[in-house]
Amino acid sequence: MKFLDIFKKKLDGQGERVDINYYKMNYANFDMYQKSHFHRYNFAQGFLKNNDVVGDFACGSGYGSMMLSEKSSEVIGADLDSEVVEFISKRYSKNKKVIFENLNLLDLKYENIFDKIISFETVEHLSENDISTLFLIYHKALKKDGLLVFSTPFNQERTEQAIKMGFHLTFNIVEDTIQKWLNSAGFELIDNYFQNYDKHEVVKELERKEFIITVAKKIVDEK
Repeated sequence: MKFLDIFKKKLDGQGERVDINYYKMNYANFDMYQKSHFHRYNFAQGFLKNNDVVGDFACGSGYGSMMLSEKSSEVIGADLDSEVVEFISKRYSKNKKVIFENLNLLDLKYENIFDKIISFETVEHLSENDISTLFLIYHKALKKDGLLVFSTPFNQERTEQAIKMGFHLTFNIVEDTIQKWLNSAGFELIDNYFQNYDKHEVVKELERKEFIITVAKKIVDEK
C-alpha cells in the first residue's frame, strides 16, 4: 500500500500526470485529462513499426509505454521520479518489451538507438536553454531518419497563476518557436497537429488549440 499511496499522490497534478492502469483501461470512465493523454499515445502508435525501438521520455505512469509496445519491438520509458518508476516497473513487470528507467532526460547518453522518440508534455517543464539541449540529446539518441513525436501546451500565457503552480517554465510556445528548436537541433518538421479538451482527438486543423503535437525527422549531414 505504501507505493500505491505515494503513486496516487504524485499523480494528483491537475493533468500534469495521469494514472491509467493499462490492464484496466476503460475509455468511457476516463476524465478529460486521461482522454487527452490517451489520444496522444494512440496518435503516436500510428507512426510505429513492429521492429521499432522506441523511447517514451517523461513516461509518467507508464501506460503509454505499454501502448507503444503493442506496435514495436522494445520500449524504454524514462521518468525523473524514482518512486514512480519503481512502482510502474512492478506494475508492468510481465511485459518484457518495456523497460522503465529513472533518468533525467538532460542526462541521456543514448546514441543512434531509437527509431522513434515519444515525448509528451515535456518541454514546457524546462527552461528555453534546456529545451534546446534536450532536442540535441534527442537528435543524438535517434537513428538516421528517426522520428520525434512530442507535445506541449499551445501558446500558454505566462500568468502569475501559472508561474505559482510551478509546473511549467516555458510559455507561449507556437509553431515558430518549435520550428526554431527543430532547426537548431537538426530536425526537419514533418507536420504539426493540435488537440483540445473538448474533442481530445489529435487533428491538423482546430479552431481552439490547447496543445500542439509535432512530428519531426532527424536529419544527418552527410558532408
